[in-house]
Amino acid sequence: MLLRAAYPLADREPGLAPALSRLADELDATNAEELAVRLCLHPGIALDLALVPLHLRALGLGDRRLDSLLSDLLGTDRLRGPERPANRQLEQVWLQGLWSGEAEHASAAPALSASSLAWEFDHLAGTTDDAYAFTHAILYATDHGRHRVALPRPVGEIESDAEAILAVALDAGNHDVAAEVLWTWPMLGLPWTPLAAAAGAFLADVSESNGFLPGPGFDPVVYEGLPLPERDDHVLRTSYHTTLVHGLLLAATMNRDARSEPARAAGFAGSPTAHGTSGADAITALLPSSATATAWWSRFAQLPAARRDLLAPSLVTMALRRAATAADLSAVQQALSVAEECGIAESPPTRQARVLLRRAVACAQLSVVADVPG
Repeated sequence: MLLRAAYPLADREPGLAPALSRLADELDATNAEELAVRLCLHPGIALDLALVPLHLRALGLGDRRLDSLLSDLLGTDRLRGPERPANRQLEQVWLQGLWSGEAEHASAAPALSASSLAWEFDHLAGTTDDAYAFTHAILYATDHGRHRVALPRPVGEIESDAEAILAVALDAGNHDVAAEVLWTWPMLGLPWTPLAAAAGAFLADVSESNGFLPGPGFDPVVYEGLPLPERDDHVLRTSYHTTLVHGLLLAATMNRDARSEPARAAGFAGSPTAHGTSGADAITALLPSSATATAWWSRFAQLPAARRDLLAPSLVTMALRRAATAADLSAVQQALSVAEECGIAESPPTRQARVLLRRAVACAQLSVVADVPG
């Protein structure tokens, strides 16, 4: 996936072309005879098994001896295989499009309508897996930003969800989810919001300083305590996927910028007028330091006051998520009150928080009724 994403950029970065050529050679070294046997024995997951040759084929590379077998497996007698959730259905449509060479928009529409892009995300209780379902749906539906698709909701609503997911990921110190949800902007052709711009620059700096983007399982103390030969293994175990998806984000951004007007070619420069507001200091007071996201909060503290104020809506999301996770309804109410005092606009997280408080009252009333004698 990264090879195909970065391939159009081969001549834009020094040393990238030979690195991509070496990667293509490694991928092309797959044993075609062994893969053919697996394809024949497991026809229902042929698209999954053929992911590497399909990507190479889309670039005009790879071993074409598999083409006749794939043509049979993926033709009219194709077995659909196991039942899949909507984002994995989109993946199948995407892989089929790699094989056919055409965007499968008609086939993607039902899966898109059944995916998490079709309804508001649960920002107070949604899981990491829920976030991945959201990000993967965007990746597969757009073919890494190559195609524009008919989305099941207005793009502004999807962007609002993406921004809230990003805020929660940053506050959790989860670079993996942050990198994936950031590709919402280049893959949907959207200009960076202030939070997306700040997060993109932050991840780029962390990656540059480490030589990789640390994943959720990376522990710098463990890393420093390991013998030198074992350090690379720790990085691979904990940070391979995070560094990979960050590479996909950077490639999507550079490809989008190459296709777009010059005003958008500023990478993560952002748009300082996109979500202007105030009250960052008031909201930050509700967010005690987090041991899991020290790098992000250190970066945030170094931002100019005006830039921090632009991020105030996202700080509200972080405060609400923390409060809801702790089942601290008074903290939920406090965050909503501060947001209202600061004139911060309603958002999906604040709307969901108000619904949470309303339902909490209903729960309390049930308790009162249960305590009435007789």
